[in-house]
Amino acid sequence: MTTPNERFELLSAYIDGEVTETEEQLVEQWLSDDVDFRRLYQQQMKLRQSLIELPVPVAANSSAKKETEVMIDRVFAEIDKRSQRRKWKLAGIGISVAAVVGVFGSLFTFNSSPQFSPVANSVKSPAPVAEEPVLIAMEEPLVPLPKSMNTK
Repeated sequence: MTTPNERFELLSAYIDGEVTETEEQLVEQWLSDDVDFRRLYQQQMKLRQSLIELPVPVAANSSAKKETEVMIDRVFAEIDKRSQRRKWKLAGIGISVAAVVGVFGSLFTFNSSPQFSPVANSVKSPAPVAEEPVLIAMEEPLVPLPKSMNTK
């Protein structure tokens, strides 16, 4: 047996056409056997018809529609302003970070670079080395080789 709430739910689904075949047969049996259930069905059908026939307000040229459009335009304009501000803020933060990194990076590379270091500038260059002629050994090596290499 079903409770009155379950019967009402099934009747509502029946009116909306959302029942299976067996549920449809069950509801139709209740409609033919139970007078109170049939009265409930008729009330629901009248209510449904009243809702369908209910007039819908038309605001084609009303001032409310114009005010709504103006409000919508203002809201979207404010959203655009905020997103532009946010973009400029992010760009400013990015530029600031890049500047800070550049300053600190140049400080560290400036101090570690030997060409700008005061110690590197005080070191005297070594005396020039006298050039020696290049000797090419054709048949005998310039340096005596160990005996293990001489035996060929």
